[in-house]
Amino acid sequence: MKDFAGKIAVITGGGTGMGRELARQLVAEGCNVAMCDVSADAMAETKRLCEVEKLPQGLCVTTHVAEVSIEDQLRRFRDELAEQQATDRIHLLFNNAGIGGGGSLFTNTREQWERTFNICWGGVYLGVRTFLPMLLKADEGHIVNTSSVNGFWASVGAGVSHTAYSAAKFAVKGFTEALINDLRLNAPHLKCSVVMPGHIGTSIVFNSRKIQTGVETDQLNPNELMQARQRLKGMGLDDPAQLSDDDIQEIALDRARTFRDEAPTTASAAAKIILDGVKQGRWRILVGDDAHWLDERVRQDPEHAYDAEFYQSFAKEVGWRLG
Repeated sequence: MKDFAGKIAVITGGGTGMGRELARQLVAEGCNVAMCDVSADAMAETKRLCEVEKLPQGLCVTTHVAEVSIEDQLRRFRDELAEQQATDRIHLLFNNAGIGGGGSLFTNTREQWERTFNICWGGVYLGVRTFLPMLLKADEGHIVNTSSVNGFWASVGAGVSHTAYSAAKFAVKGFTEALINDLRLNAPHLKCSVVMPGHIGTSIVFNSRKIQTGVETDQLNPNELMQARQRLKGMGLDDPAQLSDDDIQEIALDRARTFRDEAPTTASAAAKIILDGVKQGRWRILVGDDAHWLDERVRQDPEHAYDAEFYQSFAKEVGWRLG
């Protein structure tokens, strides 16, 4: 797919981050966009940003409230799209929605763990299942599934558990790689790509907490404060038990802000890398220098990929904040 003009793209998680930037850049290239998110307000802002420059006549941007882990909501999104954009087909599917959290089988609840897994993996699987009939009707199409560097390296540091997110992202990567041949055999006009970003400047830390807890406040509850203390201890802080709740709260907010504002790759730059990869027909799209370096490191020395020294040396080299 050499250009996107006149095409129809579906984007999950279009309210913020890479989803928002994918929408903006696709619209700028003359592509119709239908996005879903759990936040109507966030999508309204994405749509406003897409329409800052007057849309070409006939170009359509629609928003749909849906949680990707719930199949009935995705089906409603599909049906609304078909009606509002007057189409029975789409050309691009970006399974982009995701959250963090639920890192440990021991210190997180089963509900938290499965919520992360079901959104990050289930949302991709259900997204493909739901929109595949519309892709099949197009003359050409491309499925783009967002995994992560945590889809080939299941860690954010030796002192921190990271099982739910990593398990989901490994599943996305394996599913997409298997889909390559499935499409060649059964739908050769369709292609797919797995996207593996490194540290991208998004609000995923803030957004994940809101989705996990169902509250809008930034104030941590007692269980979250306990988990934050455990995380700080795993990072090697001498005695986080001596810190006050207010101290823990401020550290957590600072880390979320730093993750968003001091990332080596912006969401806009990430979206451009992804779209360029689709145009080039690449099935494997690494996003960010840190992703390329980490991929090379893990391949060179897989036996030591989970040693503390591996992470510390890598994080120092690429500028990742420890933990």
